[in-house]
Amino acid sequence: MNNQEVYNAYYHGQHKGLFFWFRNARSIALPQSLFPAILSVMMVYSLPSFNGWLAALAVLGIAIGHLGMNLADDYFDYRRDPRIRSTLSSTSVRARMDKCTYINNGDATPEDLFRAMVVFLLVAGLCGLGCVIGQWILHGWQSALAVVMFAVLGLIFGLGYSAKPLNLAMRGLGEPTIGLMFGPLLMLGVNAACTGVFFSTSVGLMSVALGLLVTNILFVHSVMETEADAELNKMTFARLIDNKRIEMVWVAIFGFTPYLIVIIGILCHLWSVWYLLTFLTAPMTVYLIRSLSRFTRNIPTNDTPQWWMGPMPEFNLFKDAKMDWFLIRWLLARNIVMYFCLILIILEIFI
Repeated sequence: MNNQEVYNAYYHGQHKGLFFWFRNARSIALPQSLFPAILSVMMVYSLPSFNGWLAALAVLGIAIGHLGMNLADDYFDYRRDPRIRSTLSSTSVRARMDKCTYINNGDATPEDLFRAMVVFLLVAGLCGLGCVIGQWILHGWQSALAVVMFAVLGLIFGLGYSAKPLNLAMRGLGEPTIGLMFGPLLMLGVNAACTGVFFSTSVGLMSVALGLLVTNILFVHSVMETEADAELNKMTFARLIDNKRIEMVWVAIFGFTPYLIVIIGILCHLWSVWYLLTFLTAPMTVYLIRSLSRFTRNIPTNDTPQWWMGPMPEFNLFKDAKMDWFLIRWLLARNIVMYFCLILIILEIFI
């Protein structure tokens, strides 16, 4: 398949409307925000101050806001360097169909992208406003202010990831920004939105664990894309390290520290010993490190999806496009987050 054929197959001929923008907003990454948000809800749903309607509104706002921020990343990337998806190295997934192909192919203009970004962020903002008003009515202005604080910080870091003047992703600060946004800001923000409580020790500690796991998704991405990022003068954490062995150490730190956090939480009597079931995802992390290590050393690896790796939709399409080398490791890192959260969500329901 050539690039255009892959693109057309991915969209199945649907190049307009909501489905078009939902796909281009990289909805495939939604689990990295949706599952931590749901987990945050489940960790506090038994509290007297919990409100289910506000919880649903908060989770919806998080998901739509995530998609809006992905479109914002496309928009500011394209404004900075229009060649971002057209002339980069063909060995990079960035040159294939990931971001901005729809602009280069003429299916949308930068103005269309800007409007779509604004619509997604406005809808997410309306969800947030509903949570603010709800908390003001239920628990007073202090609780409403807590929701505002988390929402504003999320907006600043989300736009600042790609937009000037912060431009965090170009300065080697993309990984800590993502970890902060999808960890503490997301989970504590959802906690505030549905309970009116500014801080929860249990949710806060778990948010650090999830932030590290989500950070690993971006870091794995950066390790595989160092050449393309260098062409864009994008200074990622992987490029700052510039040492393959040390990069693998950091993948292990991001991947295994969450299990240590689980042990700490259990020893501090914050969580049930059943939380140790999250260790069922540890073999996925081990495989990810081994596979990525072989990739960085140019050792042939026959990576194929297995049932225990989690869902990898339309993988054959990407395999035909010779993008499987990237997608299998990226999806595996994403699925670790998803399964880690899913185990805890189930435990919260039944224990």
